[in-house]
Amino acid sequence: MTRLHRGPRPLSLARRDALLRSGRLDPAAYRRRLAAHIAGLEPAITAFVSAPAPDDDRVPGAPSYTVKDTIDVAGLPTGLGLRGGRPGTARHSAGIVAALSDRGWVCTGKVTTTECALGTVKPSRNPCYPHVSPAGSSTGSAVSVAAGFCDASVGSDSGGSLRWPAVYCGVTALRLTPRADLLRGVHAVAPSMESTGLITRTVADLTWLWRRHDLACVARSDVPAPDRIRFVVSLPGAESIHPEISALIARTLAALTAAGHHAERAGLPQVWQERGPAAELLAREAHDTFAALAGDPSAALGADTRAAIAHGAGIGDARYAELRERQDHAAQRLAALLSGPYDVLVMPLETGLPDPAVPAGPPPDTGALPPLGGSDGVSLTLIANFARLPVLALPLTLSSRRSPLGVQLLAAPGAEHVLLAAGALLEELGRKPHA
Repeated sequence: MTRLHRGPRPLSLARRDALLRSGRLDPAAYRRRLAAHIAGLEPAITAFVSAPAPDDDRVPGAPSYTVKDTIDVAGLPTGLGLRGGRPGTARHSAGIVAALSDRGWVCTGKVTTTECALGTVKPSRNPCYPHVSPAGSSTGSAVSVAAGFCDASVGSDSGGSLRWPAVYCGVTALRLTPRADLLRGVHAVAPSMESTGLITRTVADLTWLWRRHDLACVARSDVPAPDRIRFVVSLPGAESIHPEISALIARTLAALTAAGHHAERAGLPQVWQERGPAAELLAREAHDTFAALAGDPSAALGADTRAAIAHGAGIGDARYAELRERQDHAAQRLAALLSGPYDVLVMPLETGLPDPAVPAGPPPDTGALPPLGGSDGVSLTLIANFARLPVLALPLTLSSRRSPLGVQLLAAPGAEHVLLAAGALLEELGRKPHA
């Protein structure tokens, strides 16, 4: 299928900065081209929930970013993707938005999300792979970055919400180590599993932002990564993996080994067995978060969103306490695994190929629950959320259907610098879908 985004591939942020500093890139001309690009493409992909911010002469000298519409930005409404109306205007910006604004970043608008970050209707179109679903729930974040509307986007992730859209749209996502100060002003689906994060076009762009703009405000940026990263690669052993996914993991393992890094394959059943409890915890906390909204007729939630909210109603308080205790144990075990024998856990994003795009409009009311991401309804992405880990997701190749296939990299809490180094290595070894 023809790409909706036909413009030239955006400059890397490092290259753009070099051109600006040398005087070979005129900032005003850049802004005019960007405004024309957004005006021409936005009607086809619907990344923004409202008109983009007016021209800001700090761009492109300062990084531009969009914000998922479940995250507060002072002076703008936070819509939560609701199809039946919008709440009032946010008085204060979320912690992560305030932190980036304090660093001089320029927010250029709010972007789409699935309803309550739970619904199945995708509010935007995939600009680079229109035959592929843009996924969710940080849909507009990935779409706005992939379309070249901004340098980065701020989203949230309680079960894979940053990672699926990023990889499906051919870009990169970093879910940060959860921090209460950054989550202030974020309308979390599952507070104990939620974190904020960034989407950029490439790991190289993310790394440049990290170093050039000193992102110690969102994670440690002053610690060097180890010279030789210790990787462990794992697949869930008890279920069917699409052959193209298995082949990608095998190639990744071989490439890491050939590059001189310690890389080994391990079953890690104690890791994979946490997905079921993670799905239960997500369901219960999503119900607690949105039950009141689901009971408000004026909210007019879609049937798919209501089903997702209702899913956790039967998980009682005793079971919830057990799940939280198990989460604490899982977090301790994974942190020990990734600060002892290994630095990075490499796993596929999911067991199958990316979902195809579906026609616009509400989903049929079948009474079925919205999927949690995996073919069996229990996603591979949930492990990082359950263990409260940072995770980087990036596309590495294209499937036989020309849909992006990627991996996710998990590291110990606070080890975002290790993820950036590991992601840069894989980005260099792999073939980006945009190429």
